[in-house]
Amino acid sequence: MVKAGWSLVAAMLAAAVVFVASAPAQARDTPLGRLLHDDTQTVLVASHRACWKKASENALDGIRACIADGIDIVEIDVRTTRDGVLVLMHDETVDRTTNGHGAVADLTSTQVARLRLRDRGGGAGSALTRRRVPTFAQALAEIRGRALINIDVKAAGLDRIITAVVAARANRDVVLNVPIDVDPAVIVRARTLGIAVQPVYLERGSRVPSAVALRRAAALRPTAIQLIFDTPTVIDTARAETGTTHARLFVNTMARDIATGTPMNLSGPYLDTRAITDPDAVWGVLVDKGVTVIQTDEPWRLKAWLKAKGLR
Repeated sequence: MVKAGWSLVAAMLAAAVVFVASAPAQARDTPLGRLLHDDTQTVLVASHRACWKKASENALDGIRACIADGIDIVEIDVRTTRDGVLVLMHDETVDRTTNGHGAVADLTSTQVARLRLRDRGGGAGSALTRRRVPTFAQALAEIRGRALINIDVKAAGLDRIITAVVAARANRDVVLNVPIDVDPAVIVRARTLGIAVQPVYLERGSRVPSAVALRRAAALRPTAIQLIFDTPTVIDTARAETGTTHARLFVNTMARDIATGTPMNLSGPYLDTRAITDPDAVWGVLVDKGVTVIQTDEPWRLKAWLKAKGLR
């Protein structure tokens, strides 16, 4: 986007501030919402795919496990069925995590609702459970007011996601992932409604220097910026470019893909596999660098480490 375009973004976002007060009162006053929006220093624990190790991926039972254990943020993945219903599913197909077959986009919501989820990360040989694939509305109803929600939009319109969040009165409990080049109108609408936006910076796919891309992300005046990187200095660059905005920095420390076991390569050397034995070298370094949201497949370990360090 050219410089004039980013000036337009800034102007639109400034105008949106005027309307934030009109967000529904019932969606604004939660302790977790205040923690997310008003306290930029407290380190928050985010659980990857809804505490899947204690249930199934993106399952209501996994959401409940996160809530019971006091995990701050529950990450969920959202896709759209053939008949336009938003459901929780990470993969393009239902094959790995359920007893069904086919792409979510080719199945109706009724067909998806009939499927049974496989245990934990699913795959061949995993146990079949009685759990079902939740709709996005069911997930929001389960989480709202009990935990924060990081929405990873796999295949769904951002406007439809926002509409569903408003319908669930979960505005202040949501962190909505968006691309850096997102339509400014989406940002304006989210901000007007009090919904936190989180641009995702992917170093590997960026065609511009990290400083330029992160400056653009900061221009969106986000609540947080998610950093996916190979080069650790990206964190320092992000801190420098977002310093005046007070945006949180969000880093993933998941080490291996749940489906394949291959490295995810999301955060350079800062990986759960190392954090298990040397948390100071992973989570400690990230916190020292100013990261205040850490998403992990080991949320219970991270929470215990933060408590031991007097950080929570």
